[in-house]
Amino acid sequence: MLRRTTGFRIGGPLTPIVKKLIVINAGVFIFQQFIGLFLPGEIENIFGLHHLGIFYDFRIWQIFTYMFLHGGWMHIIFNLIALWMFAGELEARWGQRLFLQYYIYSGVGAGIFIAVMNALVYSSYNVSPITIGASGAIYGILLAYGLTWPNREILLYFIFPVKIKYLLIAFGIIEFFGTIANARGTGGNISHIGHLGGLICGFIYYKYKIQISITAKKHRNNDGLISQYLKKKRLEKKQKEIDNRIKAKKIIDSLLEKIARDGMSSLTSQEKSQLDWARKNYYPENHETLH
Repeated sequence: MLRRTTGFRIGGPLTPIVKKLIVINAGVFIFQQFIGLFLPGEIENIFGLHHLGIFYDFRIWQIFTYMFLHGGWMHIIFNLIALWMFAGELEARWGQRLFLQYYIYSGVGAGIFIAVMNALVYSSYNVSPITIGASGAIYGILLAYGLTWPNREILLYFIFPVKIKYLLIAFGIIEFFGTIANARGTGGNISHIGHLGGLICGFIYYKYKIQISITAKKHRNNDGLISQYLKKKRLEKKQKEIDNRIKAKKIIDSLLEKIARDGMSSLTSQEKSQLDWARKNYYPENHETLH
C-alpha cells in the first residue's frame, strides 16, 4: 500500500517523533527477539496485553507497553512502513506534542478495548490471549490522515489507486465484522477489536482535541495577523504625521519670511489656507489654540 499525493511518492517526511517511534519499536523488537532465545514468551507475558494480567495481576502498564512489542518481522515491518508513510505529515501539521498524544491515546485506547472484550469473551475459559503490536495506534494514524486529506489516493497492493476515505470505510467494515468473528472465536489471531478500537479512539480524539487545537491555533494566528496589521497602520499614521510636520515647517518658514518682508496683507487667500493647514499639522496636539 503506497501513498500518492502529487505525482508519485513513497513515504512521508521522517519527522522527529516518527523517527523516535521507529527507532524505539525496532530496538524493542530486537531486544524481544534476543530475550526470547533464553526466556521464550517471558517478555510477551509481562509486557504484552492480556486481561488476566490487567484485571487480576494489576499489570496496568500492559495497555501501554503492548504496542511496542511485535509478533514477527513481517508484523513490525508493515506497522513501521505505515507509520513512516502516513504519520510524518500529521506531525508536521499538528506539532510534535499533539501528534505524540494522539498516537499514545489511540494505542492505549485500543488496548482498553482489547482488554475489556477479551475479559468478556474469555471469562468462562481459563485462557487469556496475549495481544502485541502497534496496529491500534497505526489505525488511529490512518484515520487521522484520512480525515485530514480524504481525497488523497493510495496505491492498494502497489497497483490500484483508491481514495483514502473509501479505504477507511472498507477498513471500518472489515474490522467491525472481524470483531464479531473474534467474539465468536472464529476471527483468527488478528485483533480486530484492537484495530476497531484504534479507529474509534482516534476519531474521538481527532474531533474533540485535534480539531479544537487546530481551530485555536488558527485564531491565535489570526489575532497575530490583526495585531501586525494594526501595528502597520499605526506606523503608517505616525510616518504621515512626520511627513506633514516637515512639509508644514517649510510652508511656515516660507510664509513667515514673506510676512516679515511684505506684511500680513501680502498673503493671498490660498497662502492663508496653507498657513492654517501648516499650523494644524506642525502643532497637531494644540492647533485649536493657535487660531
